[in-house]
Amino acid sequence: MHRVHGDVIDNPMIKRWPDIKHFYEELVGLGAPLCGMLRLVEQIESSPYQHGIRGWTSMHDLAITQSIERNYPDTEPHLRISPRYDGRLEFRYIDTYIAPRQWARTIDERDAFVRLERFFDQLHWFSRT
Repeated sequence: MHRVHGDVIDNPMIKRWPDIKHFYEELVGLGAPLCGMLRLVEQIESSPYQHGIRGWTSMHDLAITQSIERNYPDTEPHLRISPRYDGRLEFRYIDTYIAPRQWARTIDERDAFVRLERFFDQLHWFSRT
């Protein structure tokens, strides 16, 4: 079992938000069209959600799950955010491996953080204050 200890994460898949941001900064610096992903990670990093969610990357995708103790992140339900390279991002909640049953939305990258907050509200990942 992998545990989160403050900012130290002993699961090699899970990354700290500054490290995820650095990953996207490097890709954007190399010319990859991932500014929307970088902007989303910057918004997550500066939001109150940063301590309540965990993230990791897979190729250019960002995966997000709740910060609760679980076994291995890629086998638990998680939100996968994928760049479409046309100014849009796909949000897909992987809670089953049957793709037609997965919740999915494709949105303009400028609306990504708002869509993320609505996703959190829909799944009740955070209580309202």
